[in-house]
Amino acid sequence: MKDEFKINLDNLRETEKLAQKIAKRIEPKSFISLRGKLGVGKTTLASLIINNLSKKKIRVLSPTFSLVNIYDLKNIKVWHYDLFRLSNKKEIFELDFELALLDCVIVEWPEIITEYLPHKRIEIHLDEDESLLRYATVRRINKNKICEHNPKK
Repeated sequence: MKDEFKINLDNLRETEKLAQKIAKRIEPKSFISLRGKLGVGKTTLASLIINNLSKKKIRVLSPTFSLVNIYDLKNIKVWHYDLFRLSNKKEIFELDFELALLDCVIVEWPEIITEYLPHKRIEIHLDEDESLLRYATVRRINKNKICEHNPKK
């Protein structure tokens, strides 16, 4: 299994497949950081991961204004953070970050809290090329469980 791989996300179905593969490997204390420019699909990917964990369709809202949304699912609790509006890195502790680390955490815009990120995590960088085709670079840090996504299967 590779520690880093790049995949094309040519359409929503490919993003759904990636979310499904990630969700299958999530357990308590899993940490996923989602990086990428505004509008590249971070919230969409987070929503798809959470819905895969839920096993039934739920409405996942962007935590842009609330900064965190908590989903208490049947088998796991997911803390979904969006730190775009965070003005000071220490504000993360006012959002129960230490408590969240006992569950599954998905963070959009994690750059402001880089020094507080767990050593064991999955980093996903979403981007698009010059022709606006989207892709993801998935990096496993400290051997967190994830597998390579093969869109041909």
